[in-house]
Amino acid sequence: MKKLINILVILACLTGYSQEGNYASSIGVSSGYAEDGFGIMATYNYHLNRSRYAQLSVFAAVAEDKGSFAIPYNIFTVQPGYFFKVLEQRTFKSYALNIGGGAIIGYEVINNGNSLLETGAIIDADSKFIYGAYVGIEGELTLSNDFSLLVKANEYYHVNSDVGNFYPYAGIGLRYFLF
Repeated sequence: MKKLINILVILACLTGYSQEGNYASSIGVSSGYAEDGFGIMATYNYHLNRSRYAQLSVFAAVAEDKGSFAIPYNIFTVQPGYFFKVLEQRTFKSYALNIGGGAIIGYEVINNGNSLLETGAIIDADSKFIYGAYVGIEGELTLSNDFSLLVKANEYYHVNSDVGNFYPYAGIGLRYFLF
């Protein structure tokens, strides 16, 4: 928890001392595919300038591992990160492509915390706190001055997960610019 607080303080300091002026902040929501199930993500972006932003995301996934037995699991994470624009086209319908990454910390719940399946099989994986890093790519298509269509894909690396070290998410949603 102390590491997460340190990361958030550093992120706040980076966003608070931008020398290029205060640009719009934005919030976004996307939903879509997470490995073995469905995921939803909410993001807050603090735009440092037209081509860089710090991002704080909350991610939740509901899934079921369909190996030898069907084992349900949920993942909940918080992700501070940093993104920058690699492509932008400003026309009637402008679009942009951003890449970035950051850290993750969260919790995975396996079989609702039960170590026994309905079949009587014993699960040797534990529900626990997880941590790691991620890389992401975001595509934006401007819909109006306030809204854009968001296409998002992240690849997570969970250092200590019993579900799996690599975990993908791909979703589509909306981004709203606050000011």
